[in-house]
Amino acid sequence: MTDTQLVEAALVKYPKAKRIAVENVTIGATMDMAFAMNLEMDRAAYNWNTQTMSAINWVMRNKTK
Repeated sequence: MTDTQLVEAALVKYPKAKRIAVENVTIGATMDMAFAMNLEMDRAAYNWNTQTMSAINWVMRNKTK
């Protein structure tokens, strides 16, 4: 699946996720330590809800499959 397809699938699975956040964080990103640290800082700064974080994590986990 492409990044865009993964985002769309995540938004179906997590309907209350913030689309812009999921797209901006996941499209073109790779999972590494810097990504994880920045993700946590962004979550706190933008007060993302649980579904947004779940959608981001779901996309990142499924990129490698």
